[in-house]
Amino acid sequence: MKKLILLHGALGSASMFEVLTNKLKGDFEVHAFNFSGHGGAPVNEEGFGIEVFAEELQALITKHKLEGADIFGYSMGGYVALYLAASQPNLMGKIVTLGTKLTWTAEGAEEETARLNPELMKEKVPQYAALLKERHGKKQWKQVIWQTAGMMLELGDEPLLTMENLPLITNQVTILLGADDTMVGKEESENVATILPNGKFILIPNMPHPLEKVDLGELAKVIKDNLH
Repeated sequence: MKKLILLHGALGSASMFEVLTNKLKGDFEVHAFNFSGHGGAPVNEEGFGIEVFAEELQALITKHKLEGADIFGYSMGGYVALYLAASQPNLMGKIVTLGTKLTWTAEGAEEETARLNPELMKEKVPQYAALLKERHGKKQWKQVIWQTAGMMLELGDEPLLTMENLPLITNQVTILLGADDTMVGKEESENVATILPNGKFILIPNMPHPLEKVDLGELAKVIKDNLH
């Protein structure tokens, strides 16, 4: 059975993949894990960000003998997978991303991070703040939010996926985007798919950005179609 690693997005955790895992486990040996600082996982002393998370993914693959496993990366998880594939394409098999922001600018990062303030979240979106507190733990949830904002600002100043290293990703890559995604642009997704040697872009009708609002049955079908 083919092996598949699921990578969560910013402010997310592996637990968000429980339903999706159930829909995929008949076709794949599914593995999901928490990036450091997320879902109660210990904070990595090396730092917080794409480069550190890519090292963690590499370590997971090596430790559990998952070389050649396919990858599904949601949002930030897709960015991590592509960044690692740019330097080690043979480490992984096919890659599918969903809702991954692939073009970062300083202005865009500032806009994205304006809402990443735990005190503001508690006031404006108390239910979401409570969810993050439960997901990451009462000692870490605020830190995860602040560090995620810092990571995005760093990507805005110095993107890690560029015209120089994207062509080095020789894996088959499918970039998925929900047509109702208001965080990620169709043009940036299509452009990156064109730059990738084996990239393709698929727009999924009526699909928003938040994984909690995605039709996971439909998503599972698209993932299967593009990994077989």
